[in-house]
Amino acid sequence: MARVESTSIRVSTSSRFQLVDITARIQEWLATINAGDGILLVYSPHTTAGVIVNEAEPGLMEDILDLLREITRPGGGWRHNRIDDNAHAHLAQVLVGDSRVIPVARGSLALGTWQRVMLLEMDGPRSRRLNLVYIGS
Repeated sequence: MARVESTSIRVSTSSRFQLVDITARIQEWLATINAGDGILLVYSPHTTAGVIVNEAEPGLMEDILDLLREITRPGGGWRHNRIDDNAHAHLAQVLVGDSRVIPVARGSLALGTWQRVMLLEMDGPRSRRLNLVYIGS
């Protein structure tokens, strides 16, 4: 039978649009539970924030945010803006997604050379909760 461990972490953002590298925090948690081989679910229970896996090079991170701003047009004529003025953040989350499943090998995230796990904030600054679920040995 597979072992299941879970926790949540808090991530504070400081601007409306931001990518926060959370890879080290996830890896630290995997070490505390003595993870083996398995999978890790990283899930954002928020409708205006998502989770991505990509390179954390600062220029690329800004490019990602610029692309999402261009596609989702903050301040555009979205109907939801009549309520909260954050329709762009909801739309970006629809495009990016709220979760990622990442392989874990010998207790470490099995990421590619340049891959990092990042929280995508589109409606900050906020305090976000991310749920982590490890399933494995």
